[in-house]
Amino acid sequence: MDNCEIKVSVVMPIYNAYDYLRPAMDSVLDQTLREIEVICIDDGSTDKSLAILKEYQAHDDRVRIITETNAGPALARNKGIARARGEYIAFLDADDFFEPTMLESMYNAAKRDDLDITIVDYDVYNNHSAKFESAPVNEHSEIYAPGKVTSKNEHPDAIFLSTTGSAWNKLFRHSFLTDKNLQFLPDVKMYEDVYFVVCALSLAERVGKVFEVLVHHRIYVDQSRAKAFKKYYSQVPLVYGKVREFLRSHGMLAPLKNAFFNLSTSRCYKTYNALGKDAKAEFWNMLHDEYSEIMGWRDYSKEDFESDEICEFVACVELYNHDEYKNMLARSRPPRLDRLKQIIHAANKRKKIKQFFANLFGRKKHQKQ
Repeated sequence: MDNCEIKVSVVMPIYNAYDYLRPAMDSVLDQTLREIEVICIDDGSTDKSLAILKEYQAHDDRVRIITETNAGPALARNKGIARARGEYIAFLDADDFFEPTMLESMYNAAKRDDLDITIVDYDVYNNHSAKFESAPVNEHSEIYAPGKVTSKNEHPDAIFLSTTGSAWNKLFRHSFLTDKNLQFLPDVKMYEDVYFVVCALSLAERVGKVFEVLVHHRIYVDQSRAKAFKKYYSQVPLVYGKVREFLRSHGMLAPLKNAFFNLSTSRCYKTYNALGKDAKAEFWNMLHDEYSEIMGWRDYSKEDFESDEICEFVACVELYNHDEYKNMLARSRPPRLDRLKQIIHAANKRKKIKQFFANLFGRKKHQKQ
């Protein structure tokens, strides 16, 4: 197939996906949109995944195989983007699967409305019960409507919480990704797709949605993503710190400050509540000691928060380490939100004054030497 004929490149990172790889591959190759290529990046699988891919490639020349040595899904997807020849790019995890009309529906919407990013509805396939379940509703999904084109320009405070941070329910204009040099975040074990999606939403001028459930996200007990969360939860604030760095470097932090603030605070709040006792303490203290400052949480007002619960969480993270926070709760002394802001403001002011004098005396000492 000539490059000019390829409408969509589907990028699939694959690592030991033997149990679910055939349904995923069948769902792509059976698409009603025929002008596609499927770029399969085998990331050093030790099972029979590569053999399955070669079997499909032998029967369908739209299948392309790239082999890696377990470099991780971010680098695998980046390799796929670099090799893609299609007008648009879609991403599929090897354990998920598409409805047959997904790519055609999204491609037609993208062409009709000249979209940089096209979003589609999805559901969850419970592998244990073999039943389909509704996906969670995103906080600001109301910004989308059938046939409506929107972006961060129309909804600067809501754009980041309007859709899931996953890439597998979105279609991206290829030239948009390459022109903006958008890539998945390497060197992390989780949320590399959140970084990619949020950064893309921050730069996209035209975003639309197809209101059909056309992607099925499979969940199961030994899912690699669930394992990664238990092991690498400490990377969550690191990723959001990288997002903030990206926004700042592209001049988007100021206009999207509230969107980033509510994204990072709400997701760290959810992460904290999903952890066990020891992990909770570690995660809290990371935020308290370092990341709340990196993410700019101190420059807030109560009115900026999506909820009082998140406001209380952030204020307490700023003020207390985890032991102090638990002791406060044990004494049945819940924080007063109106007072917390005053305390934090005073603490920040004292910190700046202290730093000023430290720098001043440091310079004088240096001059004497």
